[in-house]
Amino acid sequence: MAYTISNKPLNHDDFVFIQDQLENRSTGASITGVSEMDGFFAAVMSCPRIIPFDSWYPAFWGGSGWLPKWSSEQDFQCFFDLLVQHMNQIAMMLTDHPDEYSPIFNLAEDDETLDVVAWCHGYERGVALDGGWHELPEEQGLMHALIAMKTLDEDDSDSPLAAQDPAQMIRYAALALHDYWTEQRLAEDEEPAPGRLPVKAGRNDPCPCGSSRKYKQCCLQTVGT
Repeated sequence: MAYTISNKPLNHDDFVFIQDQLENRSTGASITGVSEMDGFFAAVMSCPRIIPFDSWYPAFWGGSGWLPKWSSEQDFQCFFDLLVQHMNQIAMMLTDHPDEYSPIFNLAEDDETLDVVAWCHGYERGVALDGGWHELPEEQGLMHALIAMKTLDEDDSDSPLAAQDPAQMIRYAALALHDYWTEQRLAEDEEPAPGRLPVKAGRNDPCPCGSSRKYKQCCLQTVGT
């Protein structure tokens, strides 16, 4: 039976379910929280090339050797659908509503400020799926460095950036990197390699990334069409 995964934002109960599943199935190598998951998918949606399901899903758990065993098909399907729904939401916000895009950061220990570390760790896990990131020009490279720097367990109070709002800095960097790689992908799509015809998928065709979802509900959203 065919079904459609919603593009609406996840609600509180959805995030609680995801968090419970992550905590119950954590191996030490997997993503362990909602903030880290959000950063991971922000990077996956912003990579130089489209990341297929069979690459990002094992990486989500720390590698193919760490894939969890599910007690029921229903739990797996619910969890997987929520992951894809959240990916869709991130892709839509980054592409169509950047002014409203808001990463999910944890609260710091003071319960007042935002802690960006887990999100940045997730983002870097997504970056590791595509070697093209080393090709960033200087300006975008600095944007990526802002994110990577926050994954280090170091005191950066002496940094000239310490007075800036880390959450706003990371949000700005994520938007800038997504815009840059989207432009690069679109340029490549317009210039197919000599002697090769570009592979095109119709909006209702299965997505070529292998997710088993329709192209219009999956990777089509990452190219802004």
